[in-house]
Amino acid sequence: MKQIDLIIKNAYLITMDPAHSVLTDACVAIDGGKILEVGGADLLERYQAAKTIDAYGKYVFPGFISTHSHLFQTMLKGLGRDKFLIDWLNSSVRVALHEFDEETVYYAALLGCMEGIKSGTTTILDYMYAHPIPGLDDCVTKAFEEIGIRGVLGRAFTDVSSFPPEIACPHVETERDFFDEVRRLEKKYRAHDRISVCMAPGIIWDHTDEGFREMRRTADELHMPITMHLVETPDDDAFSREKYGEDTIPHLEKLGVLGPDFIAVHCVYMRDEDLETFKKYDVKVSHNPNSNMVLASGVARIPEMLEKGITVSLACDGSASNDTQNYLEVIKAASLMQKVYHRDPSLMPASTVLELATMGGAKTLGRESELGSIEAGKKADLVLFDPLSPWSAPVHDPVSALTYSCSPDNIKTVIIEGRVVLEDGHMTTVDEEKVIREAQRLGTRLVEKSGLGNSQWGKKMPFIHI
Repeated sequence: MKQIDLIIKNAYLITMDPAHSVLTDACVAIDGGKILEVGGADLLERYQAAKTIDAYGKYVFPGFISTHSHLFQTMLKGLGRDKFLIDWLNSSVRVALHEFDEETVYYAALLGCMEGIKSGTTTILDYMYAHPIPGLDDCVTKAFEEIGIRGVLGRAFTDVSSFPPEIACPHVETERDFFDEVRRLEKKYRAHDRISVCMAPGIIWDHTDEGFREMRRTADELHMPITMHLVETPDDDAFSREKYGEDTIPHLEKLGVLGPDFIAVHCVYMRDEDLETFKKYDVKVSHNPNSNMVLASGVARIPEMLEKGITVSLACDGSASNDTQNYLEVIKAASLMQKVYHRDPSLMPASTVLELATMGGAKTLGRESELGSIEAGKKADLVLFDPLSPWSAPVHDPVSALTYSCSPDNIKTVIIEGRVVLEDGHMTTVDEEKVIREAQRLGTRLVEKSGLGNSQWGKKMPFIHI
């Protein structure tokens, strides 16, 4: 018998392979972080594992892939609510940005990743644009390392040079600094099993034309994706028309930035010709329904994108605009948002949304040969779903239950790169209680120092100190 790391037995597999195979009483053999074989009980006769997980009575899904977040924002949950995008930024993130330090970013990333894992997320793309002091990207990747998630660091740039003195950042990055850091981080994580890097330009107004051109050259040279907030609100096109005399997407096309490695985030205000441009260049879309609803940004044309063959994935966005990294909420919202907006209950069925959460995410990252389904040769990123929860029971269809009637209470075990990072609902890689307490302490300190806080019924809400 061959010695391997892990076997899952007695499993009900929703594989998300090209045939959408559903296997019962199945086994998955895992070694070296990869799936060796998927089959029946005969695998138990050929492999002997250091660890065996009995998945009897549980459903096994591929790990969910979140293609957009801002993990540093985990410290700003619930602030700046009930405002449009720019007003929200000016009343929460921008006010606090100058007070972020290494410890705060590290615990924000740990807590955000823990939320993600506990809701089935195995891969997360973090769009890190908070750089009031140097070195904060490394705090995020340190959290990736320690908690065991598959992390893509979207090294971002946002122009803070015009911030007023009272919220000015101690360190003001230049566009050149951005490219230097991209290269440093790419070199650092080039050979890492779980951590990789991509470029994440902020919004159309954060970069020069030459900066965007250099991004394309850098992406081609280093074989890394580019991800960017795009037409989340009408502000993008209004700025682009005023400065360049044309809308955002035509301008990026003219600069040569678009391509199959370009991940466009939000894409709410898409014209018909923009959809055709995305199809032409095989641009990928990261759909963030929860934050689009919180900020009343609008409803992206997801059903039309899918009809045209445009690749779409799902994401939570940052916790300052979504308030959580609960991926299960995003799965449900992605379905319900389109149904109610179009008044068509047939839109975005559970099977389609699960496709976006798994293979859609893998294709968006350009990693469909490694992620997104339970198949031999792929990374061993798996989620075990327990139906015996008051939120979901009785379960008659696991795909429907996942989409419409579950909670993180259903997610009992999460495996990333063959390693069990969540077991029986508890993290195996970090001290959960410590992470939560430190996040509460640091979050309260951050908000007090920034002068932030909410009022309810005309009264400012007092802080709780742990």
